[in-house]
Amino acid sequence: MLSKFWTDLSSEEIKKIGKNKILVFPFSSVEQHGSHLPSGTDKLILEGILEKFVSKYPKLNNFLILPNISIGSASEHSNFEGTISANSTKYINYIVSIVDQFCERKYKKFLFINSHGGQISHLDIAAKEIKSKYKSVDIIKANYFLFNGFEKIINKKELTYGYHGGEFETSIMLYLYPKLVKSNKLKKHQLSPDAKSKNIITYEKNIKRAWNTTDISKSGIIGDPTKASALKGKKILEVTSNTLKKIITEMN
Repeated sequence: MLSKFWTDLSSEEIKKIGKNKILVFPFSSVEQHGSHLPSGTDKLILEGILEKFVSKYPKLNNFLILPNISIGSASEHSNFEGTISANSTKYINYIVSIVDQFCERKYKKFLFINSHGGQISHLDIAAKEIKSKYKSVDIIKANYFLFNGFEKIINKKELTYGYHGGEFETSIMLYLYPKLVKSNKLKKHQLSPDAKSKNIITYEKNIKRAWNTTDISKSGIIGDPTKASALKGKKILEVTSNTLKKIITEMN
């Protein structure tokens, strides 16, 4: 059975597969995640998600996974060492230029799977521009951290307002890459100010203020990683894999 990862295949194998496969584009980021998680957390999580998904559904073979585009738009974290960020406008153009060549080669189905909240809008714009140019393509945008079902694993308040290096991400890392989590650095951090604010202007709700991470957290962490566990991480990956299967199936 052929690999589901584009870079594992030869040119001849890719040519034989044809143009009807769903091309999965992973978008992640390299950015600070406090003192207990590595700067590659978003990249590593997304790669782990896709590896687990492929191993869980070996007979699902109507897709190919492209290389992880791991240098994303993370300028909100630029005050912290470890962050590598692309200029937002140039990043959007970069995405369009990559997908463009597949559209010109008559590929029709694309799944953008994203692991970094700071670039949701960038992927929306890129997809909009591609779709306007190539009317017949199908582009699905999926942010794994917004999938339904996590509220059964992580407290809803933490899930909503503890979105950077908190219980959610730390649990996944404890499951996938436990040796990369510095347990001696785990401590409770504040949730987003939105958790207690009654103001109409917020950071993440309907009426949003532009922000840098230091406006919300001096440590760089938003949430409480002390409640994280590998078991919770495993359950999160199960939800994620099941959701990806549903997406891939519906795209046929």
